[in-house]
Amino acid sequence: MMADAKQLTYNANYIFGGEHMKYASSISATKISAFLNNFDVYGMDTAKVVEYAGVDSLVLSSPDNRLSGLEVKMIIEAATNLTGDDNLGLHQGERLAKGFSNILGYVLMNCSALEECWTKYCRYEKLIDSLSESHFKIVDNYAVLSNTTVEKLLKDNRQFSDFKIAGMLSYIKLLSNKTLQIDEVHFTHSKPENASEYDRIFQCEVCFKKSTNALIFKRDLLNIPIIEPNKNLLFVFERNTEEILQSLNNQHTYAGRVSKIVLEEIDLGNFPSIETVAKKLLLSVRSLQLYLQKENTTYMKLIREFRKKTAEKYLKDINISIDEIAFILGFSETSAFHRAFKSWTGLTPVQFRNSILD
Repeated sequence: MMADAKQLTYNANYIFGGEHMKYASSISATKISAFLNNFDVYGMDTAKVVEYAGVDSLVLSSPDNRLSGLEVKMIIEAATNLTGDDNLGLHQGERLAKGFSNILGYVLMNCSALEECWTKYCRYEKLIDSLSESHFKIVDNYAVLSNTTVEKLLKDNRQFSDFKIAGMLSYIKLLSNKTLQIDEVHFTHSKPENASEYDRIFQCEVCFKKSTNALIFKRDLLNIPIIEPNKNLLFVFERNTEEILQSLNNQHTYAGRVSKIVLEEIDLGNFPSIETVAKKLLLSVRSLQLYLQKENTTYMKLIREFRKKTAEKYLKDINISIDEIAFILGFSETSAFHRAFKSWTGLTPVQFRNSILD
């Protein structure tokens, strides 16, 4: 019996790094769930908002899911329309009161002080949000924590920017149990007709139509300690985060882009040739070969590594036959798969499976 196609595709994505590749130009479901948290104050639940936005409700069912810039824009617009709250981004950022439920949050909770915390936040932010970019720097006697929206669909979205900046202030309080005294706040959008909520929330000078969104405060406040940091846990979480970040960065290489296309083609039931991949990258075969050569690899090396890892994964599952594995991996005959697998591992597929099961 042929194994479930969706499960096989999921496994292939997991093995070959496909889950990390989805992180480009997207935001984590946990971040949007935070934006939609406590909507009972408006007399509605998140499911209603997501349904109204026309976005698949399943996208928020797992913290590992990602949303595109378009989906985020649709949800924000739906939420603003349904609540009638012109300051929704500010209010939802101010209401953030949950702990952190992702790897980046665990890193931040175990930093020693705010300076270390925000240095690491800026380094690892793309793991939860690549729709915007945060930067941290010292200017004279002030610390500047800035955030710039890079997703074109959200460039002028006031609610998105307000949520990010008000949320940063709330997260600082969650991490340190201190209310940070801000000296100045900057926003890229125009000043709204009624800006009283900005004054109430930030309690400092608020400037609009600036080059970036930013919190500006005295640099001495960077020494504020984080609640109960653990250096050993920080080491463990940061090591895991670096591994994920490396996988994410691979998507910017031609090898990573080739890998992504291979996975997409397998999802469609095809095992692509180099000609197919080159065409999808708008390159000649020769150009693609040269780019991969500069990255110290070849198309055949990438395919061979993919096939080896995938074969080893599937052979551990007795519900998937060897014939099925050979078909999934694009071999015309099972005997060809046997020969290839033995050249990779020194064992036949049957011997490898038996060694795992023993």
